[in-house]
Amino acid sequence: MRTTSAILSKIFTQRFYIENTGFFLVLFYGLFGVVNGSNLLAYHKGLMLGFLGNYSFLILVLLLWTAYALKCSGFILKTFNLQGYDFLFPTMGSIEKPARIRIWLLLHTAIYMPVLIYAGIALLVAIQQHYYISALCIVILNIANCIWPLTLYERKLSQPDVIFFTGHLQRWINRHFTKPPVLFFIYELLTNFPRRIVSTKLFSAGVLWLTFLIMRQGGYFDLRGLQIGVMLSVLTHMQLMVHHRAFDDTYLNFMENLPISLLRHYSRLIGVYIIMFLPEMIIITANAYTKSSPMGLITVFATALSLLILFRVLLFFPKMNPEVHVRYTLLTSFIVLFMVLGNYEWPAILLLQAASAIIFFKKYRQYEPYIESTS
Repeated sequence: MRTTSAILSKIFTQRFYIENTGFFLVLFYGLFGVVNGSNLLAYHKGLMLGFLGNYSFLILVLLLWTAYALKCSGFILKTFNLQGYDFLFPTMGSIEKPARIRIWLLLHTAIYMPVLIYAGIALLVAIQQHYYISALCIVILNIANCIWPLTLYERKLSQPDVIFFTGHLQRWINRHFTKPPVLFFIYELLTNFPRRIVSTKLFSAGVLWLTFLIMRQGGYFDLRGLQIGVMLSVLTHMQLMVHHRAFDDTYLNFMENLPISLLRHYSRLIGVYIIMFLPEMIIITANAYTKSSPMGLITVFATALSLLILFRVLLFFPKMNPEVHVRYTLLTSFIVLFMVLGNYEWPAILLLQAASAIIFFKKYRQYEPYIESTS
């Protein structure tokens, strides 16, 4: 049983943290990177006292923790449907139910652990400061978030074809709409992977909200500061890019053989990320249109879209797994960051666009679906 647990931990726990590296980098920035090191403990204690003493704020925090629990459970459920993981059904099904429940609990709590650690510290602060009702809410919610997903995992074993939350919506859309190619991947996310795109968009919006909050509290508006926040927002989309590649490999491979020009393929790729980043553009416009010129906003949007497209076309290189992809995206982000700080935004945009076009037009016809090495 220990060997089985170790193998399942590699399949679920390790893959979860590797695939969500960008998510955790942004989370680390939001929790630790925006505060001076000497004030870090006071900042987090003040933050905890803020939601422990304010029930509206506490509800928001509990909802965020529940959203993360949904993200964890969604990852485990979707892993069962990935190519090459069909053996999980007979493997888990052959284990006696009490032992299987313990394994589910171990796997789920392992990927839910960041919330459990932070909630545990908040619980100690709540008891110390006599916020007993808030402490009780934290305990009940986190116990529930560790238990209710187990029923979903059991249901997945007995009903492998069930799509979590989205079956009826997907059938309705299929009956009433004919999708253009630019919406294929967006439709895939909204119907089959809603938690993935919702969690990404929530954290992306959180980064932008934090960026505007810092500038508002400082009494200033800096376009370069906004662009740094937007770059971090772009990094939260890395897991969606890896999923985009897998979707194209699985479902859209046939399009390479159609009489469609490379320019149209490239335009479709650009369209996908314009639509995907549209919520962030609306948030930025709503908060910055009175403080920045239209040209400034265009510069911010162009930087974000250029980074998104380049990060996606990097996946056309062979052997570009998520870990290597993270390295290249972070290196590119640091280079662009220094160019933005030096007021070289448009040279950076032109370089990003040129690099994206060159890689796409050179690699698109040569690209073969990525296969993870087993060695």
